[in-house]
Amino acid sequence: MALAMLKNPTEAQLGWQALVKAVEQFATAADLADIIAIVRATARDISGADGVCFVMRDGECCHYVEEHAIGPLWKGKRFPLTACISGWCMLNDKSAVIPDIYVDPRIPHDAYRPTFVKSLVMVPVKTDTPIAAIGTYWAETREFSADELALIEALGRSTSAAIGAVQLRQSLIESEHRLAMALDAGGLGAFELNVATSEMIATPAAKAMFGIDPDAACSRNDFVAAIHPDDRDAVAWLFETGLSRDEEYRTADSSRRLELRCRMVTDGDGTPIRVTGVVRDVTERHQAKERLESLRAELVRVARLNDLGAMASALAHELNQPLAAASNYLHAAERLLDRDLTQARGAITKAEAQFVRTKDIIQRIRGFVGQGKSERTSEDIEVVCREVLELARMTARYEDVAMYLKAETGLPKVEIDKVQIQQVLFNLLRNAVEAMGGSAKRRVTISVSRDGDMVKLVVADTGPGLAPEIAAHLFLPFHTTKEGGMGVGLSLCRKIVEAQGGKLWHEPGDPGATFIFTVPVAAA
Repeated sequence: MALAMLKNPTEAQLGWQALVKAVEQFATAADLADIIAIVRATARDISGADGVCFVMRDGECCHYVEEHAIGPLWKGKRFPLTACISGWCMLNDKSAVIPDIYVDPRIPHDAYRPTFVKSLVMVPVKTDTPIAAIGTYWAETREFSADELALIEALGRSTSAAIGAVQLRQSLIESEHRLAMALDAGGLGAFELNVATSEMIATPAAKAMFGIDPDAACSRNDFVAAIHPDDRDAVAWLFETGLSRDEEYRTADSSRRLELRCRMVTDGDGTPIRVTGVVRDVTERHQAKERLESLRAELVRVARLNDLGAMASALAHELNQPLAAASNYLHAAERLLDRDLTQARGAITKAEAQFVRTKDIIQRIRGFVGQGKSERTSEDIEVVCREVLELARMTARYEDVAMYLKAETGLPKVEIDKVQIQQVLFNLLRNAVEAMGGSAKRRVTISVSRDGDMVKLVVADTGPGLAPEIAAHLFLPFHTTKEGGMGVGLSLCRKIVEAQGGKLWHEPGDPGATFIFTVPVAAA
């Protein structure tokens, strides 16, 4: 029969009823102050004592925090742990049952003489270790029954459990607060998807990124609907699997770009129960990347124009030769028209060939200088190298520099931005020619070979090479050894190569200098 239904409950039964009520109140306690107030209000009813006190451990002292008694005790005072029965109780993690305080050596008798106390029971309150004690006092010496001691110790254990629960809730609140600060600092929103119900719990920041009212309830479908139609399948797949991809997703109106990271949480049997994740608005990063790519493309174009200026006289000579030859053939044809029609036609054909040659040179220059979007295409790397060599030789011919290409047979296609990679290769060739200004033997060799899933290009010259202190700073922006140089050439070359998935580095040659870069093999 429940205690509340007893018609004539005993004193012990009333005590248990009071304890049950206290436990119910403990369940709603928000902090330690609430727990202490509950103990103060109910402890005397539970124990039948003439006075109670609640003692907290404060370092090496006992702090009498609260009391409820027929006479003054020690509220607000502190005593050393070793000089107080509550301290003994906490240090030894044991209850102290003292029928007569004046015959127990653990009691500081002088401290108790001004009080009404003649006997007491002190029980520890602990989580991992005792952090407090509850003292119950009587105005007479007396013995304590097993039922009375059980009630008092049950109060101590219930108080311990209540403090543990409050500490856990406070720790959870603090963790949530720290998590919220971390998410805000990182510009992140968090969400949790219930796999069974499709209900989505999300922080206000996460909802705002998806364009959802922060106060509105939402589901998986609401989040997916907030994504651009072309990206919805990918986001739906992410919510279904909990697997993240290194991708950006557009919002429905394409005004923002979002980055999502998820993981699947399963139960003990491996059944998926929820997907947790974070979302970041990467719109500014995406826009900055686009601006950077635009600036890089413009810098590459300007660099090509500068290169073209350096080649101007050589190009004029290259164009003058076929044009002069074509003119001579046409004059010859004019003279032969009346005498030998066959020879006249042959001269015209040869003149036409020279015009074709002129056209090819002009188209090659236009392709090298022309401005266009950065686009990767599948290219024959040997052809790419030969086209660059043709342009580079126009200048190198007047420097008495021999240029060679050594390419492995059966090389795969590469996935590159052809114009940008040609700019890198031309820059390396030009640097090699300039480096061999005083060398007796002047030769540059381009070697091309397969290197796993990359193709490796090696540009080696027969110049004096680079001193270690110069080589250490080669790729730093605005660092140059050339008079009037800007110091952006090699730095820009490295950025171009890395942007296309490759690497660019320098190695000392024997003799000369060697620059090596890689580009990715095109997908089959």
